[in-house]
Amino acid sequence: MIGASELAAAQGAYTFMAGALITLVVGGVILARRFGGGLAPWAWGGVAFVLSQAARLPALTLISALVIGSTAPESGSATWALSVVVASLTAGIFEEGSRALILATAAKRVRSEGSGIAFGLGHAAIEALIFTLLPSFAAIALLSGAADGSIYENLSAESSESLTTAVTFLSGHNIGVATLAITERIFATVLHITLTLFVLRAVQQGGGRGELARRLVLPIALHTVANLSTVLLLPVIGILGAEVLFAAVTLGVVAYYRRTRAAPPAPAPEA
Repeated sequence: MIGASELAAAQGAYTFMAGALITLVVGGVILARRFGGGLAPWAWGGVAFVLSQAARLPALTLISALVIGSTAPESGSATWALSVVVASLTAGIFEEGSRALILATAAKRVRSEGSGIAFGLGHAAIEALIFTLLPSFAAIALLSGAADGSIYENLSAESSESLTTAVTFLSGHNIGVATLAITERIFATVLHITLTLFVLRAVQQGGGRGELARRLVLPIALHTVANLSTVLLLPVIGILGAEVLFAAVTLGVVAYYRRTRAAPPAPAPEA
């Protein structure tokens, strides 16, 4: 039986995380308006994320079924590692591809670095909303219902047992884990902004579809490595180590963008 104090502590942690995420999203909107000269670039970034997931999730489901099978792999196994590679690679391909598609077609006015930052903020905000903020609200509601017993009303014994398992899992959430999740979102936002700037640069350089696809290899690879290294090493280095690694990779991506942006053009070959 889960104690009332545990439920209250977990609910408080999720509430803290939800509040921090709302602050992050709202702050991103304010910054996007400042950097982008309006909210259109921010909105297009959100559209790009939704489009990427609408295409990626069915593809990921199909690939996983064909390559990995229907049984959930054991953490640390070869099959699990393969599933992480597939998930990370598809995230890179579809998210960066979606950014490029929107920037090259619907969002042709997004061409300055400031508007690119706003675009990246929009992409990160919708991701945080769908994958972190909404689940936090659901967890708060579930824990609240578990505390007063209302969620168990009129449920069968089997359903009650399944619900208790979910509540037990959620009750393990604490302020420390919430803080790590918020920190990860901040670095994920920075990563999305920087990858957007890489994609924007690739689109601005012109050329045909083949040239654009070639230039997208870099942001796709950077995105894949950021996801892959963190998740793949999680069983070895733990959640704190994984978050530190993700932060380090993100800062490395930012440093590489700044270095390549500032690099002078290569001298023309001598005749």
